[in-house]
This record gives sequence, structure tokens and C-alpha cells, in this order.
Amino acid sequence: MTETTQTLNCAGRDIPYKIRVSARAHRLRITVSSKGVTVTLPKGVPLREAERFMRQNAEWVTAQLERASRQAKPSALPPDVILWRGEAVQLVRVEEPDRKSRARVEASRGRLRVYLPAGSRISTRSAAEAWLRASARDEIGQVVAAEARRMGAHPKALSIRDQRTRWGSCSSRGNLSFNWRLVMAPPTVLRYVVIHELTHLFEPNHSKDFWAVVARYDPDFKRSRTWLRKNSTALRVD
Repeated sequence: MTETTQTLNCAGRDIPYKIRVSARAHRLRITVSSKGVTVTLPKGVPLREAERFMRQNAEWVTAQLERASRQAKPSALPPDVILWRGEAVQLVRVEEPDRKSRARVEASRGRLRVYLPAGSRISTRSAAEAWLRASARDEIGQVVAAEARRMGAHPKALSIRDQRTRWGSCSSRGNLSFNWRLVMAPPTVLRYVVIHELTHLFEPNHSKDFWAVVARYDPDFKRSRTWLRKNSTALRVD
């Protein structure tokens, strides 16, 4: 496979792109990712065809680049704000001279008040994260139980984990696992992920039948899936 780099000017915007010649390719193909634009040519196709193909698909390429740029942007939440059940809440630190070592978190009117002993070295955010993790098992467990009854599903076990790249999973043995950060998402999003994984108890693959079952129990699931894609970087405390 050989590779060269070119630049296409489209509507006043310079778009650099790589040209790859592949013996395995059967047709011209454009891929757009956070790493840039690549045009793949079948072996024997003149390199000038890459520019023609780019111009032919310039509008689509530009739209994909803008989409990749939006998805790559980090969360714009201020340092003292986190998401909880899909809402931005402010972290308020309250140090109490009489409080012992254990922290307490209280949710009220768009705020999470974190009560800590006076002079505590525990950060406000780490105390809030511990509280979120502790509440995740109860909240997610309740949704799993309710949706399993509604769907007639029978998961074997439930675990709450700290996955970095997955929101949920269903093992071949019927064990469900969910990311604790889902308690930071809107309840409708949490419900979608639960329905998604419960559906795997009936349909192991992401086939048409799988999505038909998901749509049956969550007709608006595409909205939740889009929310996760757009806001995944905001579902962090650290």
C-alpha cells in the first residue's frame, strides 16, 4: 500500500487528505475521522482520480469534518459543575468542624452540597464521585428490575463497573454490567441503555430484529443514543 498527501481547496477552505493505493480495494472510498481525510484508490487507478472523487463528494466531506470536530470538543462544564440525571448541578463544599471522617452529599435545587470535616484533604469532586458511585447500584438496579419485568427478561446477575469506553454489556451467560456514570445521564438515556442490554438476552447481535425489539420498548431510543454520543465527555467527574 502506497500513500501520498494532497490538499483540496473547497469554498475557500483547504482540506488536506491522504491518498492510499491498495491492491485489496475494489472501488474508490473516502473515510473521515478525527485523524483526517483519506481517499483509497484501487491499484491501477490514476492518482488524479482522487482529486476528482474528492470534489465530487466535497459537501459530504466538509459535513463529516465538522461533525468530527464537534464530537472531539471536551465538555464545556465549569470546574464546579457536573451532570446528575442529565441536569447541570453545582458542587458546593461545606466544611463542618463537628463532622467526622465520613462525607455526606445532599441534592437540592440544582446543587450538590458536599459536607466534609473542616480541613479535610478530600476534594469536593472525589467526594461527589463516591456518592454517585454508591447511588448508581440502587438507581440502575431499579431500572433493570422494572424493564426486565416489562420485557419478560431474566438476567442472571447485575454488576456496576467503571468502564471507560462502554455504557453496558450483556455476557453470553446473561450477566448484565453497566457503567456507574449512567446516573449522570438523563433517566431516559439510562433507561435506553438498560433496554439495549436486556434486548441482548433475546437477540445477541445488533441485527434488524435486535433494533426492532429495542424500538418496541423504547420508541424514542435514537434520541438517547444521540445524546450519549454528543455528551459522553461530560459524563465524567475526575
